[in-house]
Amino acid sequence: MSGGWGVGTGGSGRDAADRSSGSDRDAHVPTSHAPAFYFLDLPGYGYARASRGRRTGFRRLVARTLDREGLVGAVWLLDLRHDPSVDDRTMQDALAAAGTRVLAALTKSDKLPRGQRLRRADAVRELLGLDADQAIVTSARTGEGVAELREAISELVREEGT
Repeated sequence: MSGGWGVGTGGSGRDAADRSSGSDRDAHVPTSHAPAFYFLDLPGYGYARASRGRRTGFRRLVARTLDREGLVGAVWLLDLRHDPSVDDRTMQDALAAAGTRVLAALTKSDKLPRGQRLRRADAVRELLGLDADQAIVTSARTGEGVAELREAISELVREEGT
């Protein structure tokens, strides 16, 4: 399952989607400690099990999010262990159509041996046509890549501010 974070500048970072039910199919807007930007947590693709109405709502949410004023980029969470899915390709098309700058966090690296990790990262980058600096291998469990991801997000926000 994949999902993503939109990175935006300014504003309170709170909207109607934040006041929703709290399921993983809803958007969540955690308040950032840095007043200059906020994160918008979009649902993963598990929405496929949702009703037709919820899926339509999710597509509208993504479209509105990518058209959001102040959006400087997206942190796209992709499971390193798997090739991009049809849903990943659909998301890639939406990101490209909106002209959204993308950082891909290739997650769950701790689940693979180091050599396989590097091969999988190269394969995912190639399959999605990402530059090396757009994809960062990460693990929430071990902390691998977390500092690099933070720096890349900071750079994305700094570039927007200049």
